Amino acid sequence: MKQSIFSRKSVYGQLILLVFLPIVLLAAVGGYLVFSEVRKSTRFEQEAFAQALLIRYEPVMRPMLLDNMAGKPKDYQTYLNNDKNIIDSTNQPTDIGKGFWGFLHAHTLSREEWLQKVMVVDKVGNVLLDSTMSKSQKLPQWEISNKKFWQLYTYEHTLYGMPIAAELGEFWLVVQMDNKPLIITYYRVALALAVTGLITLLLLLLVLNIYAKRWVAPIYEMRLYLQGLTVDNLDKSMHHLTEGEFLLLQNDLSKAIGRLKNSMDDLKNHAAETEADLRQSMDEMEMRNIEIRSNYDIVVSNSTAKSAFLANISHELRTPLNSIDGFINLLSRDEDLSDKQNLYVQTIKKSSAHLLALINDVLDFSKIEAGKLVLDNHKFDLYAAIYDVVDMLSPVASEKHLRLSVLFYHDVPMHIQSDGLRIKQILTNLVGNAIKFTDSGSVVVQVRLSDEDDAIRILVEDTGKGISQADEAQLFQSFSQGDLSVTRRYGGTGLGLVISKKLITLLGGKIGFFDNSRQNIAKQGATFWFELPTKGAILDDLPRQIPAQPINILVWINHPPAIQALKASLNHIQAKIYITIGLADLLEQLDKPNHGFNWVMVDYFGQDAAQDDIPAILRQIRQRYQGNLATYGYQVSMDNSLLTTYQTYALYEPMDSRQLLAMLANQTAPKKDDKVSFSGFRVLVVDDHLPNILVMQAFLAELNVDAVTAKNGFDAIHRTTLAITGQDEPINLIFMDIQMPKMSGFEAATQIRKIEETHNSTPIPIIALTAHGLADEKDLLMSSGLNGYISKPIAYNQLIQILQKWLNHNQLSAPIVDDLSKNCAPADFAQLPVIDWQEALQLSSYKADLAIKLLKMMICDAKKERATLQKAWQQQDKKTLSDITHKLIGGARYAGTPKLRFAAEMLEKDCLDSQKSMVDLKTSYHRFIVALQELCDVNLDEYVIQTDLS
Repeated sequence: MKQSIFSRKSVYGQLILLVFLPIVLLAAVGGYLVFSEVRKSTRFEQEAFAQALLIRYEPVMRPMLLDNMAGKPKDYQTYLNNDKNIIDSTNQPTDIGKGFWGFLHAHTLSREEWLQKVMVVDKVGNVLLDSTMSKSQKLPQWEISNKKFWQLYTYEHTLYGMPIAAELGEFWLVVQMDNKPLIITYYRVALALAVTGLITLLLLLLVLNIYAKRWVAPIYEMRLYLQGLTVDNLDKSMHHLTEGEFLLLQNDLSKAIGRLKNSMDDLKNHAAETEADLRQSMDEMEMRNIEIRSNYDIVVSNSTAKSAFLANISHELRTPLNSIDGFINLLSRDEDLSDKQNLYVQTIKKSSAHLLALINDVLDFSKIEAGKLVLDNHKFDLYAAIYDVVDMLSPVASEKHLRLSVLFYHDVPMHIQSDGLRIKQILTNLVGNAIKFTDSGSVVVQVRLSDEDDAIRILVEDTGKGISQADEAQLFQSFSQGDLSVTRRYGGTGLGLVISKKLITLLGGKIGFFDNSRQNIAKQGATFWFELPTKGAILDDLPRQIPAQPINILVWINHPPAIQALKASLNHIQAKIYITIGLADLLEQLDKPNHGFNWVMVDYFGQDAAQDDIPAILRQIRQRYQGNLATYGYQVSMDNSLLTTYQTYALYEPMDSRQLLAMLANQTAPKKDDKVSFSGFRVLVVDDHLPNILVMQAFLAELNVDAVTAKNGFDAIHRTTLAITGQDEPINLIFMDIQMPKMSGFEAATQIRKIEETHNSTPIPIIALTAHGLADEKDLLMSSGLNGYISKPIAYNQLIQILQKWLNHNQLSAPIVDDLSKNCAPADFAQLPVIDWQEALQLSSYKADLAIKLLKMMICDAKKERATLQKAWQQQDKKTLSDITHKLIGGARYAGTPKLRFAAEMLEKDCLDSQKSMVDLKTSYHRFIVALQELCDVNLDEYVIQTDLS
């Protein structure tokens, strides 16, 4: 918005407000005061003159009034002669002959111009005497006043009066003064003041104009100059319109603008140079980006090639390993092998397992480096996981004559939320390294709470050679084992610690180590540790299998950590432990009469006794003691026939509280019938590698399964088509190799699914036999219509578990789960339990954790499929209803949910009946929905508590 030059913020406006207006206002006020004072002074002068006239005429008018009223007029000259003041004030001779009124009139005319006439009036205002001899009856606006002097103003004249004392009444002497001289005086003063003010205003304007030209105009000129100044016209000169200080200011401003122009020119030149440099840099950057993009494409290509190579090498290595491992397992189950043959078989088995471990390490390292390793976060039994690892590695420790023990502190939670498989892998690496690098002594695993963080700390302490300061920097490095002599002596890839560190980082924990001698913990050895967060941890106790009576135990075990574990396991029961220092001390205690020992525990592999002396030791003990006897040692090294001969219990190393308490309470696990039979089932094995087919045929033959084989995808499709169309016997399960010539397992599975859809046939479970180890490959398998996968080499127990899951069988000799739709009437539906816990335990080989996990999976599947089931019912899609129920039947038969299984079987049977309409399916459909809802509402925590108590 443009600002006016007379605004309050402008210089002109401020001059007017601060200088011009105040001076004009002061002049106006001064003129008004002068005019008022002049007016007051003239009136005061008129009043004073009137008072003087009244005083002069009063002596003359009083006798004249008395004589006149008395009717005795005298000689008028006499009145005049008596008053010298009147005579002196008369400028002309008085005409006596005209009488009294003539004298008075003449006297009035001879006075000042202010006096118009003199009158005598009575108290009502009637004029009795008048110097002008005019005939006046009564004065206007006459009011009686008691004042000695009064005045009455009108526009033309002013009356002044004074009382005259007379004997006949009250009379007043009045003089009438003319106001015209006053008015003329007023006009003259006003004119003089106006002229003076005008001259002052003109002088003021002149001064302001000079000031504006001298100070204000240059400022506006400079302002206009600066407003029109741009980058392009900085060299424009400024007109010099003034002198003095403003001239100096203009010169300084011109010089500053000149310097600014020079700076702008330099800046333009610098900008141009910078732009040229930037353009050159951008060109170079673009070239580098092209190079980087090319290198990135090469890296991606190499990474892809690496992944493909790892997948292929995994397949090529696992495929022969599958044959080797399979045949070795078959040979190891042969009871007719000689000791020498059995030694050969065990050696080959160990070598195969070692080679498989090396392959797994390389593949795990590749998955971690590629960022494709997916963790499975779930709640698991930490105590059982620890003992699974040490039990698995105990044969290696036994072979090296090392002692192995576990110290699991009571304040450590038994169950935690994490990836149990990866934790076992980490612990396996650490315990395996401790056993590998320890030539004599022991390996101790401690599980306790961390001192600093809310975490669980697991330590693996050995008595090996320790860690030198030079080797510390090489630890946790890829393909590194310190000096090369370690690799030559102990073997290995050097990836165990690297994989462990990366896994523990993914799990949110940390890992470390220290040398025992430098930490003053022991004379030799090293300790590796890792910590896990206690998220979802449950602090519970071990199942208490307490002996009925107090017991006394005599112990001879030459391993202090084992003694410590023994005492910790028995500190909650009524048990007294007597520790002996050797065989002689043990026998001496047994020789005492009435020793009162309920149990005797001896070391099967004592440090002061060779293994050949064990029979002699047991014989000497039995000669003195016939009570409960137990030997403590590795399971692999114990002679069962020897234990049977001397009626000795086996307490396996490392010390397990659960086994110990069960043994003391005389509670042994029920013997299981290892003979498993899947007779009546037909399985198709598809593999292009003949040894793999032979292994699968041998395994399936031992399980009484009718095995049909195919060498490629085309043969598999042909055999499956014959089975689907009824030209051949039905196939209950398909094991499909993935990497085959002519047609891969993916393509064969896709074609089989299409054939099943065309013939409206129930889908056959297809299990992928994959030698690929990468996680993305497994995801691809599951997304291709396959029902599951199993990695090569295939273990015998893995095969049994697969058959149990998909053929609805269990490993024990418990009865096979029957079709409830045939043996149970619909009226019995309400009496069926939602969960049969005993059946669930049987189906999971009495593994409570597995049973709970299967039930959770079943409930999760039920929740997922419920919405799809309801949608299919609304769309009256019988095929989708049949597929969903068939899928849930398999899970229900394996999870121990008879009510849901019965409802699903009835609904599937009705759906497959072509003569039944959707109306006929209403009853079975609602029954199935009720069973789903009841299963979803089940609280599995009750079964978890029941499992822990058992």
